[in-house]
Amino acid sequence: MKWLILAALAAMLAVAGCSGKATTLADLKDVPAEGETGEITYEDSGGIQAAATTTGIEKGNIAPDFAVTATDGKEIRMAELREAGPPVVVYFWATWCPYCKADLENVRKVYPEYADKVRFVAIDLDLNENAKLIAEYKQKGGHELIDFAPGYEQVLRDYSVTHTTTKYAVGRDGRILWKGSGVADVETWKILLKGLAES
Repeated sequence: MKWLILAALAAMLAVAGCSGKATTLADLKDVPAEGETGEITYEDSGGIQAAATTTGIEKGNIAPDFAVTATDGKEIRMAELREAGPPVVVYFWATWCPYCKADLENVRKVYPEYADKVRFVAIDLDLNENAKLIAEYKQKGGHELIDFAPGYEQVLRDYSVTHTTTKYAVGRDGRILWKGSGVADVETWKILLKGLAES
């Protein structure tokens, strides 16, 4: 797998725009996560190596099950989302994270167009942040369409979450189509959400 920098993504988007070819999730490439650098990483578009029935966190795996309680009190289970069929973005963040704030602001600009087609679940990775604090963050940020939930240690472990802005895109069949981290611009979120809506 070749590692590319964010500039390569920008070049791909420019070429795709000039050629008239639509950029899809398969066009996004993987770059190494550098912690909280603000760079975004993309999973390699090579063939899916894992069996579609294997549970795990790699592209092609069935996303691990979890149960979280959203700030509005409703329980969200990945197994039920898989059965219902909507694609899902599972996003790990924290209220104190400036990269999350920028990333979620970009999501807020495009997600309303996809809210009826793609579920967005934001799970706090800071286990010291409670539902009240998270609900205030959600309201203040104008993120009423996103399901925000406090974190759970087992969920963070199952998804190998080590830093904020970690994202998993899960298709209608429950398989992970893409994973990444870092701040995505508005155009990248459009590509991601459109790709999921059409998965």
